[in-house]
Amino acid sequence: MKLLTTIAAVLISISAFSQDYVEYNEGTFTQNGEELSMEQIYDLTELHKSGGGNILRANRFNLMYKSSYLRGTNNTFNFVSGAANGPAGGFLVFFGGLLIYWSPGLGIPMTAAGTGLCVVSYKAFSMIALSPEACLRKRDNQFNKVADKLNEAIKAANQ
Repeated sequence: MKLLTTIAAVLISISAFSQDYVEYNEGTFTQNGEELSMEQIYDLTELHKSGGGNILRANRFNLMYKSSYLRGTNNTFNFVSGAANGPAGGFLVFFGGLLIYWSPGLGIPMTAAGTGLCVVSYKAFSMIALSPEACLRKRDNQFNKVADKLNEAIKAANQ
């Protein structure tokens, strides 16, 4: 009986590792050793309803890698947005925190709005890519997230 349990566990583990998982490595997606095109990746994300936003971000970073004009425009917009929202958010958080003691009805929404502006500022600054290599790193990061999300969806669909 113990031998049968061990054999069953080994067979289950082998079948779990031989699933059709998607892998990403430096610009190419593969599945079972075959290279996948971007259209096939789009189809997989639509089929499993996962990773669509990451695909869009990764393709935007890929375009910025190829075009210095697009990268400069993106960096300028994100810098101005981050520089405007950061101090305004900090101001609202500071004075909202002080107002909580005297008027919670005004201080709590002010602190929440300031926190939201700080988050927007952080996201804007995180989208700045100063060099083409930074665009590639961010593209690869997003495509790895796509592969992970697709693998989770494939694993859930096979169970």
